This record gives sequence, structure tokens and C-alpha cells, in this order.
Amino acid sequence: MTKRNFLPLLAMFLLAAGSLYAQISSPVRSNIPFDFTAGSVDLPAGEYTVETTGTLGNLLIRGQGTPGMFLGSDAAQANRAAASSKLVFHRYGDRYFLSQIWVQGEERGRELPMTKVEKELRASNARPTLVAVLAYK
Repeated sequence: MTKRNFLPLLAMFLLAAGSLYAQISSPVRSNIPFDFTAGSVDLPAGEYTVETTGTLGNLLIRGQGTPGMFLGSDAAQANRAAASSKLVFHRYGDRYFLSQIWVQGEERGRELPMTKVEKELRASNARPTLVAVLAYK
């Protein structure tokens, strides 16, 4: 293998290795006190568990009395390790959208893409308030 062919291969490997560490290290649980939207599904307030699956970027969200659901997510990077585990929501009036998941002690978390409804709210110049709900391992 020539040096010229090796560099792109090395770059791809490093990018893939970085994605592996963007997983949530362990499931987190949280008691969410309000109804919210995750992906395109509206969920009631209650106790939820969020964890990664074997597939990079996929999250499994399970609540008591609700079937588990899989959602795609993207890696999120912070400047420093999270001080606590938390779920971050975007709030528009009385509507909450799950946005990010962070685990205590980690600089990398997961971020959910904006839903169609949230994009429409943003397009109407609505600005979200960030709401963090503490979670535990």
C-alpha cells in the first residue's frame, strides 16, 4: 500500500473511532414532569430510560406503559465533561421537544434532529427555551 493510499484510509479510521466514543456509556433514567415529543412521537410525562443500541447513532427510549421506540441521533460535543446526567429539551410555549442526552463525566453526548413541527416553529421566529431534566445512571 502506498503512502498516498494510506492517509485517506487512516482518516476514515480515525473518524469512525471517534464515533464509537460518542455513544452513551450506560442507560440513563429520568422522571420527565411534562408531555414531550421525541422524534415524531408525542409521549406522556413519566419515567423514561434512554440508551444506545448496537447501531451507531440509534437510541432506544422506553417509558413505563409505553412501547420502546428507536430514534436516530447525532454525536454532540461539549467543551468539558457534563457535571450531571441530563436530558435537554427545547420548549416552545407548552410544547417540549427532546433535544440532547448527556451523561455525567462525558464530553460527548447525543443530539436528536429537529422534527418537522419544531422546524415550523423556528421558521415562525419562535425561539426555544432550554429545559434540562436531571437523569441518573
